[in-house]
Amino acid sequence: MDLSLLQEWTMSMSLHLVRTAAFMAVVPIFGRQRDSFWIRLVLTVALGAVFWWVGQKSVQLPTNLLQLAVLAVREAVIGMSLGYAMSLLTAMLVASGEIVSAEMGFAMARTMNPESGADATVVSQLFQVFAFLLILHYDLHHEVLRILEHTFHSIPIGTAFDIAPIAQGLLAMVSAMLVMALQYALPVLGVMLLVTVGLVLLGRAVPAINLMEFSFAARILLALLASAWFLAEGSPFLTRSFASLLESAAALFPA
Repeated sequence: MDLSLLQEWTMSMSLHLVRTAAFMAVVPIFGRQRDSFWIRLVLTVALGAVFWWVGQKSVQLPTNLLQLAVLAVREAVIGMSLGYAMSLLTAMLVASGEIVSAEMGFAMARTMNPESGADATVVSQLFQVFAFLLILHYDLHHEVLRILEHTFHSIPIGTAFDIAPIAQGLLAMVSAMLVMALQYALPVLGVMLLVTVGLVLLGRAVPAINLMEFSFAARILLALLASAWFLAEGSPFLTRSFASLLESAAALFPA
């Protein structure tokens, strides 16, 4: 085998691994803690090898270390951009859970999120787990891998690209994600508003009742029931929202 061809193959394989590793480092489906490091490493090598085998096997060799660093940074930017776009699938329900938690009075009840290692409310973690289960149930993780494979065709290894459309697309996705999170939390917020109005009327009708002690437990109970009910009833809205975010993620890298 020609030595130059072997060098081109090695360079192409390395750049495929850089893009895939940057994607796996940001996407939250496998976690970002040390416990899942080896799983993510094995998946990175396996996916990078598959994408290299079915895609571009050789690239033009850089003439110096600066060009090599530029190539690696380009691939890392693409992988991290797509990984961040995919993380918005679960971030939507995390934001919705934060809104519901604040209305329930659980804003101070925070525990460590095992996925990210940061503090998060209990309700937001519940919603995030439901998002993971919904993604796996509808095989959306396969669609995520298809979009990752699509990036190798839209932006081949070693080619330059304009980062401005990607940044603008990510900003639009974040805005859409926040709107979807608020829309998903609105039914629970509506129930909480009705509960508040009812408690106020009850306090006016029965002044002897200890409204503060009674209302706290009632609001938590009804909010949990409303959240549990809408986790099932709101799944069609979530699937449409996930599909919209996936389409936006694929549009970041047009063919």
